[in-house]
Amino acid sequence: MSPDAMSVRLHLRRFRVVGVVVDLIERLVVEIVDVRRVVRCPHCGFKTTRVHDVRRLEVRDLPTRGRPTELQWVRRRFACGECGERHWEDHPEILLGRRTHVTRRLARQLVRDVGAMSIREVARRHGLPWHFIMALTASWSDRVAADRRRRRCRTLLIDETSLRRGHRYVTVIINGDTGETLGIVAHRNTAAISGFLVAQGHRWLRGVRVVVSDGSVPYRSAIRTHLGHTTHVLDRFHVARWFAAGMIEVRRRIQRIGEHGSRAFEPAVFRSRYLQLTRFDHLEDDRIVALGKVLAGRPELEAAWRMLQHLYGIHLASDTEEANQALGAFIEVYQDQPLLEFEKLVGTLLEWGTEIFAFHDTDRATNGRIEGTNNKLGVLKRIAYGFVNVSNFAARALLLTPGMATSP
Repeated sequence: MSPDAMSVRLHLRRFRVVGVVVDLIERLVVEIVDVRRVVRCPHCGFKTTRVHDVRRLEVRDLPTRGRPTELQWVRRRFACGECGERHWEDHPEILLGRRTHVTRRLARQLVRDVGAMSIREVARRHGLPWHFIMALTASWSDRVAADRRRRRCRTLLIDETSLRRGHRYVTVIINGDTGETLGIVAHRNTAAISGFLVAQGHRWLRGVRVVVSDGSVPYRSAIRTHLGHTTHVLDRFHVARWFAAGMIEVRRRIQRIGEHGSRAFEPAVFRSRYLQLTRFDHLEDDRIVALGKVLAGRPELEAAWRMLQHLYGIHLASDTEEANQALGAFIEVYQDQPLLEFEKLVGTLLEWGTEIFAFHDTDRATNGRIEGTNNKLGVLKRIAYGFVNVSNFAARALLLTPGMATSP
C-alpha cells in the first residue's frame, strides 16, 4: 500500500505517512512525520526551522481493520536560532506518557471501555500496561470532576457506600439537579464531608439551597457548619427504614412467644412479614383480607401496623399540615398502646423532626438519584472484583454517571 493511501486510511490530522514498516495479518507498523516545517520555540516564542536531531517514538493507535496498529513517529528536536535552546516537537493527536504513548483517539476508546469493563480486561484487550490505563482514567476523571464542581448546584445529595460489604466506607456526593457525581471521599465522618465542602469555596457553597442526607450525625454536623443557610432534609427512604424497624421488632417478638405466652413459632406472622410493611394503598383486596387474618386477635401487632401506616402518611401528605395530622394520629395510637419497640422511634422523631418535615418545604427532595448511583457503583465493584484503593474507585465511579465528556 502506498504511503499516500495509508495517510488517507489513518486519517490523523497534521501527519503524513512516510512508509509502511510492517504489513502483516497480525500486525501493522507505519512510519509517520509531522507535516509542519516551521515551529515556534516554547522558550522565546520565535519561529525556527532548524532540526537538531530526530528520534523514532513508538505510538499505539486504534486497530486498523482488526489489526493491532503501531505508529513510528519520527519526532524532531528543533534548535532555536534566537535563544539557542532545543525542544522536542509535540502534536495534539499524541498523548505522551513516561514509557507508553498513544493517539488521542485510542485514549478516548480506552476511557469508554473503562466504563464497561475492568482495567485489567481493557489492558488485556488493547495490550497496554494496567498502570497506564489507570493513570489515563484518573487523569480524565479529575478533569471531569473539576468541570462538574465549577457548575452551580442548588440541591446537594450525600450518602455513603462501602468498598467491601461492611468495610471501608466512602461518602458519595451528587448534584441533585443533574444527577452527576461531584466527588467520592474516603470515610463517612465529619472531616470527610467538611474537606470536600471547604475545597468547593464560599461562592459555590452559597449557591446550595437544599441538602439531602441520611440520619448520620457526622453528616449533620458538617452540614450545619458549612451549609447552615441551607434546608437540610432527611431522606425519606432512610426514614422509612426507621419507621419499619419498630414494626419488625414487634413482629419478631410476637412470632416467637406465641399466643399463650409459651415459646412457639408463629408461621402465619412470619410468612406475612413483608405484607405487614407494605403501604395500605399498595395492597390489593385479596392481600388486605390475608393481612386482616394475621392481625386479628393480635392487638399489639395490629397497633404496630396502624402506627406504621400513620408514619408513612407523613411523607404521603401533600403539605406540612397534613403531615402533622399523620403524626398526631401516630401519637394517639402510641398513647393507647405504648409499645416498647416504638419508644426509640419517638426519641428519633423528636431529634430529627425538623429535617424530616423539611421534606414538604423543598418540593419533596429525596436521595433517589444517589441511590440509583449506588446501584451502579455496586455493579462496578462486581466488575472489578472489589476495590482496595479509594482513589481508583472514585476515578472509575465518576465516569459511570451522566455528564461524562467522551474525549480526553
